[in-house]
Amino acid sequence: MSEPTDGEVLAQIRRLLVRADDVRKAAPQRARPEIAWEEAAELLDEARAWVEDIEDHEVRRTQAAAVSRRAADLDLDALAPMLEPSPDVARAPTAVDDPARVPPGQHLTAGWPVLHVGTVPQLLPEDVRLTVTGRVHRRQTLSLAELQASGSTTVTRDLHCVTRWTRLDNTWTGVRVREVLDLAGVRPEATHAVVSGHPAYSTNLDLEVLREDDVLFAWAHDGAPLAAAHGGPLRLVVPSRYGWKSVKWVTEVRLTDRDVPGYWEERGYHDVADPWHEQRFRDGS
Repeated sequence: MSEPTDGEVLAQIRRLLVRADDVRKAAPQRARPEIAWEEAAELLDEARAWVEDIEDHEVRRTQAAAVSRRAADLDLDALAPMLEPSPDVARAPTAVDDPARVPPGQHLTAGWPVLHVGTVPQLLPEDVRLTVTGRVHRRQTLSLAELQASGSTTVTRDLHCVTRWTRLDNTWTGVRVREVLDLAGVRPEATHAVVSGHPAYSTNLDLEVLREDDVLFAWAHDGAPLAAAHGGPLRLVVPSRYGWKSVKWVTEVRLTDRDVPGYWEERGYHDVADPWHEQRFRDGS
């Protein structure tokens, strides 16, 4: 049997996306909406599997974006109960004097919803090893104690998730990423970075963004050690980008001389992820 053409694969993906849309639309009328969400998620998983069969790389990433956008909508449906105050963190403000403080399409949450790929690793502070490698003069591997000894900065910033919630006034404590990069010595050809975390997650970032004043390797949130579910003992915090760029359980920063897509970017998410320009997905949605 011959392999399906890209046209046949695209037609199958469209059929699955239409079915997933219909199931999600009908979910509120179901006695158990979560069953409908699971059914829609299974349809999207099937569509994502078909995406891998597309030969053209750009078309593949565009179709992956169409699947991921719908998956993010499902995540928001399931997260609705988590938008209320969370028991493990202080209540976040849900009103602002200046509406321009909240990026377009975002809704304020009093709590702190939890989203991540895979299960939460149970790491001890002494388990932390952060490697800085790639286009650097001196490869570095640093423990949490060494990171804490290299400097401490506290910033208060808002957190914007691609699933359309925003949590205001997060106070992060950590070391500026640029200070860690300087320890390794950035080579002149470096323009981007691939940042990785447990278990096998990665994202791409422009080097200029990583060097911004408020970009941290953070170990505390609102004055308390960072909880495991939120990326503790150590996570990256990039306030100017959607939350998937703030890698939890961070393990490595690899500097590169080109832009290399990470986990979600290969699945159709935007390479830049600027909330103020609503750069959620590659298809512009």
